[in-house]
Amino acid sequence: MELRRYLRLIRQRLLLILVAIIAGAGVGYAITSRTPLYTATATLFVGATNLGPNQEFLYQEADLNQIVQTYAVMIPEPVIAQEAINQTHIIRYAGSVAAETSATVVANTQLIDVSVSDTSAADSIQLANAVSKAFVSQIQSYANTGHGAAVPSEPAHVYQQATYASASSSGLTKRIILGSFFGLILAIFLVLLLDYLDITIKSPDELERRLGLPVLGIVPRFTSLQLDISPNAPPPVTSRVNQGVTNG
Repeated sequence: MELRRYLRLIRQRLLLILVAIIAGAGVGYAITSRTPLYTATATLFVGATNLGPNQEFLYQEADLNQIVQTYAVMIPEPVIAQEAINQTHIIRYAGSVAAETSATVVANTQLIDVSVSDTSAADSIQLANAVSKAFVSQIQSYANTGHGAAVPSEPAHVYQQATYASASSSGLTKRIILGSFFGLILAIFLVLLLDYLDITIKSPDELERRLGLPVLGIVPRFTSLQLDISPNAPPPVTSRVNQGVTNG
């Protein structure tokens, strides 16, 4: 019974629901930038370049994996981004470049992929390479100035420079779908709220529940009944109950 009532409410407020869904999709479209974004990736190698007689030399340094993870956290910082801007002379803010920079450790390796996104494909390539070089220089400067005890001691090297930039998805379709979904949720909430605020009696069951009395009958509402009021129309039929007393 409750499910049928909710379905009836949805049918009655179908226009409101459709408007909310369209509005949500419109908001998702409006807040999504249609400017193409390009991402370039350079790769860093962390550790000594002299591997020794076998690969086990890589694991002689304690906590090497933790050092690689630490480097990945240090790379997307404004100080590194500012140094990259100074090298490339590209007009950007350090904070925005740092926000568009990501460093991801390649699983089970000592490699870090440094990716930078920008609205220009050429600038994203330059910035990715400049960020990588700036971080390598930063680590080397720590080692040369005697700050090695305060920072990880493993060196970093540019393993592969960025040579191309790939176009990134703007996420327009995803945001439109999410906007439509939130619009649907909001519309359903409004429908239930309006139904809750409506104190009129909507069904015989509700009447019985409120009054505690059974419903004996229902008089339908004649919304399409029309009366002929033309001059030639026959008079309406009326009934009269005689209440007189019969003699005899």
